[in-house]
Amino acid sequence: MKKLLILGANPETIRLINTAKSMGIYTIVTDHDPNAPAKKVADKGININGMDVDGLVKFCLEEKVDGVLVGIADRLIQPYQQVCKKLNLPCYGNQMSCDYLTNKGKFNEILPKYNLSGIPSTRLYKAHYPLFPWTKLTFPIFIKPIDKNSGQGMSVAYNYDELNVGISKAFNSTNSEYILLEEYMDCNDTMLNFTIIEGKVSLSAMTDRYTCKLQKDASKVCLGAKYQSKFAQLFMDTDYKNMCDLLKELEVKNAIFTISAFVKDNKFYYYDPGFRLQGEAPDLHIHNVTGFDQKKFLINYALGIKDTQTNNPFNKFNATIWILVKSGTINKIDIFKEDPSIFYVSQRFNVGDIITDEMLGTERQVAARIYLTCNTEEELKNKIEEIQFKTTILDTNNNNQILDKFIYE
Repeated sequence: MKKLLILGANPETIRLINTAKSMGIYTIVTDHDPNAPAKKVADKGININGMDVDGLVKFCLEEKVDGVLVGIADRLIQPYQQVCKKLNLPCYGNQMSCDYLTNKGKFNEILPKYNLSGIPSTRLYKAHYPLFPWTKLTFPIFIKPIDKNSGQGMSVAYNYDELNVGISKAFNSTNSEYILLEEYMDCNDTMLNFTIIEGKVSLSAMTDRYTCKLQKDASKVCLGAKYQSKFAQLFMDTDYKNMCDLLKELEVKNAIFTISAFVKDNKFYYYDPGFRLQGEAPDLHIHNVTGFDQKKFLINYALGIKDTQTNNPFNKFNATIWILVKSGTINKIDIFKEDPSIFYVSQRFNVGDIITDEMLGTERQVAARIYLTCNTEEELKNKIEEIQFKTTILDTNNNNQILDKFIYE
């Protein structure tokens, strides 16, 4: 039986572990947290920090591990590449691609070379903070660390007081010497997911994302996503070839890649590259509709097994509903699951769990994600409304703890 080591043991990694186990693979997951959720599911859980490259290499040699793979954690992508290189094991990224596709600042640098646009931004270096030309800024401003995702360390400022608070928050969450001050984009939002096989880049799925507008000073957390996007053809006609050329230069040959983008005046502004499986899990929709399992593809590649899956067209109307909650202690939670359109539910909270103010504006306030598929757009719209109506979360005062609802437009 082949042994696979997975770096990171957050709840979203559980589906990767379950897929590997269904393939007859012995799964080992490592995380510095002894109580990390995915450890309860894997065949073996260890406590080596995912950033400890030498410790992981030593473990793999002692345990005769056959392959290594990163789970759902950006910060572990570079150590994953380093561990694989030291062990001479298959890795879907090299040092260059892992560097550019995990660092938002470096990613923005390479976009113009391929006639692709990032969000207009300014770098703020910690050392130059007192000398920064503040009068040149236009509010609102989105403040973002270059090495975080899921809303961590991010905020929106509408005035100088909020800007100072946001800058401190961003610098406190990063090890980088600079952060990004971006133009606040209030427009359509989309996410693109690619599968790259032997250098051939395929757009596997593209969504229209609907975000929460109620948390004005925080990063926009998603409320829902609809597949496929109304902008898919526009992307194929304008930026597809350029994106393929970018991935080719980074020598990405067998991998999955996700990138978010704002769409304004029929132009894409790219942000938040993801060189791994996503917590949002577009791979679940791809597998459900087309039959192609990106998790299985990555596992096979990590173990040097030839992947024989076929990828069919995405021909259904799919959606993900994100259930966001306010701060407080959950006293009752009833996520509606009994509908034939629902094919997967990821519930992250239970009765007694506490949602703190620090979790707001990040994906840590997501109580559950509900995945559904329908044959028509009208059916999808109705199901989104019905499922949310039948889902209940109450706090200890019996007040509704659900923050907002996904309204299908």
